[in-house]
Amino acid sequence: MAAALAAALALAGCGAQGTPERGRASAAEPTAGQSRVLARAEQILISRCMAARGFVYEVTGPAPEEGAGRSFPYGLDDVEWARAHGYGGRAERAAAGARAADPNQRYFHRLPARERAAARTALMGASPTGLSATAPTGMTLTASTEGCIAQAQRTLYGDLAAWFRAKVVTMNLRPAQEERVRRDARYAEAVGRWAACMKEAGRPYASPAESRQAAAALAEGLAPDRADAAETALAVTEATCATSTPLGRVSQALDRAYGEEVRARHRDDITLGRRLQNAALPRAERVVSQHDRPTSPGGSRG
Repeated sequence: MAAALAAALALAGCGAQGTPERGRASAAEPTAGQSRVLARAEQILISRCMAARGFVYEVTGPAPEEGAGRSFPYGLDDVEWARAHGYGGRAERAAAGARAADPNQRYFHRLPARERAAARTALMGASPTGLSATAPTGMTLTASTEGCIAQAQRTLYGDLAAWFRAKVVTMNLRPAQEERVRRDARYAEAVGRWAACMKEAGRPYASPAESRQAAAALAEGLAPDRADAAETALAVTEATCATSTPLGRVSQALDRAYGEEVRARHRDDITLGRRLQNAALPRAERVVSQHDRPTSPGGSRG
């Protein structure tokens, strides 16, 4: 249930009344603040819907970022960051703790099996049918047109199918981009040079992914401070080899090139998603303002 809930909410977002035309001039990307308003409005609408169906759903803030807010999909290539954060283990533990403490996850876990199933249906619909979209990775994702998530998104964006399609595409641009980099022969050659450097340093790992797996194995059974020290030592070696061989330079150049290619290929859906978000903002702002309005003594928020 926890994994399904997290996956469903990851596809939550924003929208508009009607479907903007595809192919027009590009729309402005919402700011970080506007994205937070859209996400909070959706949470509020889900909460109202779940309450109407007899279940509790608390409006929560965004989850803390893992890995101290940095991502290194092709291997650590920042030595100073590695010295300060290792592989981001401390931040990942904090994020995991926050997820475990999430009131909605805890509420669902406490429900008896039959009520949990009913709550899941109320939130996500009886089955993931009605909505379908193909991600840039080639995977087809589906979701229900029923349930409180769908109702909240329909209220915000109007055209639920258009929003789902745009959201599936934009959420999977980065995975598609990274997949292309890893398949490139130039990246494979750079990883080979990196692996030779690591072997010379006494860390015989064939890839950055293998190095990260080794770091997790090293930390098993250790106290947090010793685990962090072991992780950091390996992370610094990995980053040093990435910067002293072509790996860092080559992976960054390929990432930029394939990023442009992937975004160009899916520009219509990116533009559609931004238009839906921009059109949804006034409604989202009203939902948030109404919810956050101070309650007067003896009255209600209205």
